[in-house]
Amino acid sequence: MNNAFLVYGLTIFVSSMLLAISIYLVKTHQRNILRIQQRTGFNIVTRLRELLTHVQQHRGISNALLNGDVSLTSRLTPLTLKVSNSIASINKEFKAGAVDEQLQPLPRWESITEHWSRLSIKTDQLTTKANQLTTANNLQQHNKLILNILYFIDDIAEQHQIYKIVDAQGESMRHMWLELLFTAENIGQIRAIGTGVAAANSCTSVERIRLNYLCHSLQQSLDDGLMLENSEQIRQLLQVVVQQITIAVPSIKAEEFFNLASACVEQILQEFDKQLQQFEQKLMPENENRAAVSH
Repeated sequence: MNNAFLVYGLTIFVSSMLLAISIYLVKTHQRNILRIQQRTGFNIVTRLRELLTHVQQHRGISNALLNGDVSLTSRLTPLTLKVSNSIASINKEFKAGAVDEQLQPLPRWESITEHWSRLSIKTDQLTTKANQLTTANNLQQHNKLILNILYFIDDIAEQHQIYKIVDAQGESMRHMWLELLFTAENIGQIRAIGTGVAAANSCTSVERIRLNYLCHSLQQSLDDGLMLENSEQIRQLLQVVVQQITIAVPSIKAEEFFNLASACVEQILQEFDKQLQQFEQKLMPENENRAAVSH
């Protein structure tokens, strides 16, 4: 009788252990799959950040050309090539796939690549008689494309479950990411319009209203505590817009304004890169993480 109870007890114990081990292995496998999925997502987001930067710069340069300033002409073709190369590298990430399933680009990505293909053909003709783009249409097309890229970054982060990673306070990165990216786009639009105004040496009432709105929105972000170590450069940009752009006769060169605004955009995106790196490190195994910190 005692032997029967002993055998029964051992059977229950072994079964429980096997079940526990099975659950542990399944959960470990799921965590590994999630980590790989998140790493792939981080790679794509990094590439999309580069694409965003190039398209935003392309918008500003093309707007300057359409407004008559040819001093920035030499920058347009290299930027067009950078955008195309960024798109190609993102396509490679999609083709690489994941462990358990082949990653498929979302419909929004197809829209982005097709839109760029059409727009790049038109902007290649800016300095020729075949040009059909107006300044308004050029800005509108770039703005629409950039907004799609911003939403696609959010799509990828959600699809790859990056937003499941939280900081020390248990907060998701979603709010921080979107705030930084949309603030960078705010400055990017200020750069594009302001560069065009400086190139034309004239500021229309429509451009003045739009710039005032964008600057007010940017100032509000700063007042609300935008995550930046130093906002002095951005505040300088706001002053330049008021004192040298939205006046009867703009008093700053297009290239000078473009460079000033670009430094502000880059400052915001560097903070985004910093946040990206901090959260990506959370995916590293503890010993690997220590090695990275020590270096």
